Amino acid sequence: MPEGQAETNLTNCDREPIRVPGAIQPHGGLIATCSTDLAVTHASLNIERFFGMGAAEAIGKPLSDFFEPSDFAKLQETISQLSEDDVPGYLFTLRPRGVDEAFDAIVHRAGECFILELEPAVRTEGRAVMDLYRSTQSSIKALSKASSLADMYQACARRVRALSGFDRVMVYRFDDEWNGVVVAEEKRTDLEPFVGLHYPASDIPSQARELYVKNWLRFIADRDYSPVPILPPSGPDSPEPLDLGHAVLRSVSPIHIEYLRNMGVGASMSISLLKEGRLWGLVACHHYSPRYVPYDVRTACEILGQVMSMQFVSREQEEEKSYDERMRAVRRSLADRASRAQDVGLALTEIAPTLLDFIEAGGAAVVIGGSVSRVGLTPAAEDVLHIRDRLGSMAEGGVFSTDRLGRAVGLDAQGAVAAGLLALRLGKDDWVMWFRPEQVREVDWAGDPTKSVTKGEGEARLSPRGSFALWKEVVRGRGRPWTPNEAVAAADLRRDLVEVLLTRASDHSKENRELRRGDAEKEATIASERAARTAAERISRLKDEFVATLSHELRTPLNAIIGWTQILRRTQDPETVGKAGEVIERNARAQANMIEDLLDVSRIVSGKLRLDVQSLDLGSVLAAAVDTISPAAQAKGVRLERLFDSLTDVAVSGDSVRLQQVFWNLLSNAVKFTPRDGRIQVLLERVDSHVEVSVSDTGQGIEPEFLPHLFDRFRQEDATSNRKHGGLGLGLSIVRHVVELHGGTVYARSDGAGRGAVFVVSLPLRAVSRASRQGSVHPTRPDGHDQDHGDMLDLSGVRLLVVDDEGDARDMMQRVFEDCRASVTTVGSAEEALEAYEAGEYDVIVSDIGMPGVDGFELMKRLRKLEADSGRGRTPAVALTAYARPEDRRRVLLSGYQIHVAKPVEPAEIVTVAANLAGKI
Repeated sequence: MPEGQAETNLTNCDREPIRVPGAIQPHGGLIATCSTDLAVTHASLNIERFFGMGAAEAIGKPLSDFFEPSDFAKLQETISQLSEDDVPGYLFTLRPRGVDEAFDAIVHRAGECFILELEPAVRTEGRAVMDLYRSTQSSIKALSKASSLADMYQACARRVRALSGFDRVMVYRFDDEWNGVVVAEEKRTDLEPFVGLHYPASDIPSQARELYVKNWLRFIADRDYSPVPILPPSGPDSPEPLDLGHAVLRSVSPIHIEYLRNMGVGASMSISLLKEGRLWGLVACHHYSPRYVPYDVRTACEILGQVMSMQFVSREQEEEKSYDERMRAVRRSLADRASRAQDVGLALTEIAPTLLDFIEAGGAAVVIGGSVSRVGLTPAAEDVLHIRDRLGSMAEGGVFSTDRLGRAVGLDAQGAVAAGLLALRLGKDDWVMWFRPEQVREVDWAGDPTKSVTKGEGEARLSPRGSFALWKEVVRGRGRPWTPNEAVAAADLRRDLVEVLLTRASDHSKENRELRRGDAEKEATIASERAARTAAERISRLKDEFVATLSHELRTPLNAIIGWTQILRRTQDPETVGKAGEVIERNARAQANMIEDLLDVSRIVSGKLRLDVQSLDLGSVLAAAVDTISPAAQAKGVRLERLFDSLTDVAVSGDSVRLQQVFWNLLSNAVKFTPRDGRIQVLLERVDSHVEVSVSDTGQGIEPEFLPHLFDRFRQEDATSNRKHGGLGLGLSIVRHVVELHGGTVYARSDGAGRGAVFVVSLPLRAVSRASRQGSVHPTRPDGHDQDHGDMLDLSGVRLLVVDDEGDARDMMQRVFEDCRASVTTVGSAEEALEAYEAGEYDVIVSDIGMPGVDGFELMKRLRKLEADSGRGRTPAVALTAYARPEDRRRVLLSGYQIHVAKPVEPAEIVTVAANLAGKI
């Protein structure tokens, strides 16, 4: 059976560190690097066969020393893309330097470490390869065509045994308490059958089950192997032990070795079967002597396990859909009849379809007040009322179920007719109940399950059973368990019946008062569902409005850009050309700002918005924002008044760029919504230990009902297509989040439409001297761009190679760099870049990442290899890309670039970056 745990006492068996055994199985070798420079930090003692040197000698050497450049480049690329959630994956077959033997390389990530495992490349050749492929393909078809789940289990066992050659292959399913049962088996004819045998949950503790969820396959080639230690060994003075939780070669728990020995098993393989991310069962393979299974065959078996897991979900979804359709029809009939009947209990128990047609049971009862209606095999009416009284508040959420009614409510004498109960609470004294009789059954265990606990001279410990002989247990006092589908269907019926009772009660005022007084839960249930429905409709409506707004706002500047671009093609008039340039640049910036707002919202939602916090003078930051917005206010004829020039030395801790974004957003909104001849006042004042910035205007104001939603994402007071003012409705939500990240608050007040508005930002003061703050304030424009491109750096003598598949982008880069007197070569593909690089010498390379064919990552890999082979020095390189996530930046730097620059980029920024790399600044 699958892997358990090392000898351990009963209090800590689930905490045994099986992830860090400090050793591996000997049929492969392992090295690991936990350093940023990819130097080896861990190695198994047997790696001399695999790398031509001992473990102690290997530790500290860079990974590149062990592989040919082409193999190391592939390994480095794979490592740069690995995440901790990735399972170990086959990399390729390789021969390390100085070693004649070929090995299969498997690599995965564990925390900050990358673990590389090698196994001998035992390959099926020629016709055998095609046979393996065909066998795998036919196995998948057989699973798909199985007419039932039982047929699918048997097909899986049969196909895995045919592929792997194990003596015995079993499909093993868990129950709700993690006991297991063998539901299908393929074996040698001389072996005794295990089908139907049960295994206790103690065979596989929780931490072992967790690893089966993460790792699809676990292989033990030889039960009696000698573990190979990993250097350095773990200990008080040693580094943290290497986490081998996902390692293919991870050494096996001693208790599991004992378990296999007691069963006479010499080799084993387990394939996980998952259902919706949860461990459903295992395909357990046993061989009664050592057996090595090549990696490609194990991979084929793993694929079968994954296909079977998917088939579970598909098959059960089909069955659930069919069941739901049948139950929905019966439920509608029951609810409709109950709504029209004088006696609800009789309507549900005496006229077909009854409650027994809805949920399969021995009997059912309806209790309305003190009246009991029954159908089928049920306890007596007085016992039903007694059960109702015992249930009390146990029906959490209005539904209660048990397959041990005697234990739940203390009525052991009812077992013959009511060992199981499914109950719906409709009100204080109103219930619907289904009863199932006792189901006496025999359970065949593989050995006595209680024998997993042994007692020696010390404390009790878990130990594998010494005998797996058939052991029968007779189970009494339990009914057939209720399925999740039955519980859901019952809850749906409860909702319908609660609504029926409320509707009936509204027609009888006296009964209505009694029902409301006795069971407020009924109204709360319906109100909660209605509120949820309303909320879902509101979210859907807001989403639709936002998508429409986003489409409109992004298309509007694009329309102007396209139109003026076409005008430029038809005219040479300098005035028209100048105006076209201004319009195109303004609209392009508008689009960039909208995209930046969307990215800010994404950072906020994912918790990745970070601040560059330093001590700063808030007055200076606010003044910079006011100076930025002043031209727009003057152009509109709006008076902008500063009421803070006399207030100095206002020290806060914060990010000046983000705070200026806050103030610029509030000021630009004030200008946007204030008519000509209106007034905007900006006030900065100390209030106790805080400082407040107020922006007030005489504009159109805010309706009182919209004020609570003012700072919600994607919300606009006027979201119609003919609204006067554009925008995505993101600015104020970003303002609120940035202010809260600074430990402050923001709120707005308005007396209503046409009465203006006031926005107040409150931030905590920082008690520091003015001298300590000198040079800390660096306000920039709110949109993050330097508008003055005229003062460019001198790049005389700098040779640049620009690589981009977009012609417009190449032309723009060439113009910008040549304006700075640089020598520029532009190419449109990675192949052309390699030719140009071989033909000439360059001081800086600027390359796009997303290119067809060979992308920027592969280009840099080839360039670095070309430099290494030819002895040329490394040319600094800039990655210019629209991929701007932190993981994108990390991948860019790992692939060999010095700097990552996100599009869109300002000319001044890319010139500064190039100058820096070329040593000009």
